[in-house]
This record gives sequence, C-alpha cells and structure tokens, in this order.
Amino acid sequence: MEKLQLRDLIVPGAKDDDYISDVAQTKRALELWTMEPGFQVAFLAAPEEALAAHGLSIDAQSLRILVCKEEAEEYRNFLPEELPQTAGRYRGFIREKFRQRERMVRSDCVPSQPAFRAWRTRQLNRCWAELGRKNGAMIHAPLMFELNLGCSVGCPFCGIAAGKLQTVCRYDEENRTLWRGILSYMKEFMGSAAGSGTCYYATEPLDNPDYEKFVRDYFEILGMVPQITTAVSMRNPARTKALLEELHRMEPAIHRFSVLSLDILHRIHRYFTPEELLYVELLPQFPEAPFCRFSNTGRAHEMGEGQADYDGDTISCISGFVVNLAERSVRLQTPCAASAAHPTGEYFVARERFSDLEDFKRVVAQITETFLKAELPKDKPVRLRPGIEYGMTEEGISFCSRKRYQLKFSGSDDIHPDIYQRVLTAIQTGGSPREIAVALLEEDISPAYTFFILQKFELAGLFLEEYE
Repeated sequence: MEKLQLRDLIVPGAKDDDYISDVAQTKRALELWTMEPGFQVAFLAAPEEALAAHGLSIDAQSLRILVCKEEAEEYRNFLPEELPQTAGRYRGFIREKFRQRERMVRSDCVPSQPAFRAWRTRQLNRCWAELGRKNGAMIHAPLMFELNLGCSVGCPFCGIAAGKLQTVCRYDEENRTLWRGILSYMKEFMGSAAGSGTCYYATEPLDNPDYEKFVRDYFEILGMVPQITTAVSMRNPARTKALLEELHRMEPAIHRFSVLSLDILHRIHRYFTPEELLYVELLPQFPEAPFCRFSNTGRAHEMGEGQADYDGDTISCISGFVVNLAERSVRLQTPCAASAAHPTGEYFVARERFSDLEDFKRVVAQITETFLKAELPKDKPVRLRPGIEYGMTEEGISFCSRKRYQLKFSGSDDIHPDIYQRVLTAIQTGGSPREIAVALLEEDISPAYTFFILQKFELAGLFLEEYE
C-alpha cells in the first residue's frame, strides 16, 4: 500500500479543503463517540447509518481503527502514513499536536532569565516523580494572565475551585497602558517565553467584555496567540465564532471548549461546522458523556462520593507567574499532587499586590530574588524530597517514586559509580553542599565531582527548595 502524503494543519495557509474536511469530520465523529450517549452502540450496529445521521461521510473502517479495540490492536504498530487515508490523516493531525506540545515544553515555554529557567526546570522534573504520566500533558507555562477576579460559571467540578466573579479589568486608557507595559516588561524579563501562556487561569476568559482587545495587544507585543479555554462558548455564539476566526487569522493554534451538558454539545454541533471546530478541542465535562472524567481536585474532590483520599491529581499547568489585572496581584506557583494541604493541586510560592507598572517590576524582581535560584546555594542544607525511594546499582543510583517514575544516574569514565553513591550517603548524613564536599574531600573525592553531582540531583528536582 502506498504511503499517505500527510500535511501539517496547525500552520498558516493550510487550505486543502478536502484534507481539512476529512480530518474535521473524523474529529466530529470522535466527539460523538466520547460524548454522545448511544452513539457507540449505534455506530457498532450500523456504522454508515450512524455517521450519516450526523451528516458525516467519512470512511467508517477508519473510525473503527481509531475507536475499536480489535482494529486498534491490529494497526497498533502502523505509522500514520501507513494507515487507511482517513485514519492516517487524523493520526497525523494528533501527531502534529503532540509535536507542538513538546515544542512548547522544551523550547517555547523556557524563560531566558537564568534563575527563572533553572527553577522551572526543577519543577518540571519534580512533577515527573510527583505526578507520573500526568506530567507529560503539562507544558509548565512560565506566565499566565487573569483579566477578571473570579469566574461567573461556577462549575461544580472546578479543579482549582475558582471563586465567584467579583470584578473584571476593563480596557480603559489606564488599564491599557498598564497592560501593554506589563507585556513589554515580561518579554524583556523572560524573552519570547512570555508569549507562551494564556489570558485566563482561575477565570472564565469571556467574562471580560474586552477580552478581544487585550488579546490584540498580547499578539502585537508578544507575537503569539494566547490559547483560550471557555466554558461559555454558547453564551454568545456569534462572539465566540468571531473570536475563533480572528485568533486563527493571527496564528493557527489549538483552543478548547468545556462542554458542560449534552444540550450544550448539541448546540455547539448545530452552530459550528466540523471544519470551524478543527482547531477546538471539546472537553466532555458532564456525567452522561461516556468519556467524562473529573480530576480529583478542588470542588470535584469535594463533590465526589467515596473519594475520601486524594489521588495526587492536578489540572494546573503553570510553573511561573500568574498576573491578575483585576486585583493587580502577582503570584508564583507550580503544580503539585493534590492533597489535604494542597487541595487544588497547586503550590503557591509567593503572592504580592502591585499598584502600577513600576511597582509591578519591583514585585517581580523581589519574588525572583527571594525564591528563584539559578544555582544550588553552597551554604544551605540540602534535603531529599520525601516520597522518593533510592537504591544503589552497579551503574550508580536509581531513584523511584510512587508514581512509578524512575530516574537513574550512571557513572562514567570520569566519575566512578561509587562516587555517586558516596555523595548520596553524605546527603543523608546532612549538611550543606560545602560541608558535604569538605567531608568527601577527606575520602579523596574532588569537590568538583561533589558539586557536579549535587547540581545534577538538584536540577532533577530531587531536593526540597529553600522555601519548602
């Protein structure tokens, strides 16, 4: 079978109508499979008829490859280029989205500011041990904005337990000047990574009637389109449609609608064509949806029956600054496993208020100096994080966590495995890096080796931060 010619779609100028329609209709069919009660049964009984009932004309066998266990297993080792056309095109689209996310994590979201970059890397690595595979879906954005204080929707499952809507930041002359100043300063402070976040967090972005105006400034100054997730896509569908079209003209990107009921799903599908929603992921957030799953954090944990214990989940995806324009505040936070101490799966490192642009700069500088360290302090005690087990191996050391995450450090021609093990033993004894290096020097281990290994452990997120 001749290999498919696949095309990237999340790029400017993707205009192959037949290709786009094929992928978009497949996406619509998968939305029905995951959210429409009864569709799975109808499709398995009469595939073509079930698709036609929803105005879809895609290849039914391709959909079976994507959703049915037996066909999926048969084609499991096939590359997208080797699959039947419709299935291969859709798999290629998913592969493109994964590549985009990986680029965000490894490049676009990496701050240029040294201390901030090192801190974010430590948090990202810590989360592999703490959150396991969940961490693979998180970009650890370094900067997000909130244009409102609170949220009007009040979803009962909100994983970060957003409070009720109190006020919004209007786009008047004073706020416009402040907003543009903050954007320019954060670009100067952390480089292009400043544009990799969003204009919402614990808020509903479309609660702000001026959201579009703020976004235009964001794109003009930072050169990127902020991803939007909204739970009120059908509150004013004409506005939502116009916003999606404008965002796509700026730069193709993936956005999201939280679908709160079956009725809203039906309204979305009636109002938007499959092609108009190609770049919008629909999230099943209602109990009737076959693939609905609420993270066991925030209000979702509170409403859960028989879920007395947290399962270490989180929906947070930021390791950096959240700037709230409505209350003029800055907070530094990072994801963590939800627990009684951190019920929303967020660790709040710092929070400060600011009055104007100069005060904002002062707050960011103060938080950076106090909490973000570029290098391991030589005179502060180091402590391994709790919950991580370790063992000696022939190659060096192996660390593992309850999330089945394993990290190995192996010796080399320059550093014998035994040196890694002796550094680990010295850490358990206690002391600062300088004290550990002095103690190991008496065992003929060079301080250069000791500091090198300690810094590797630190970058891996194995040590508690000073503020912890």
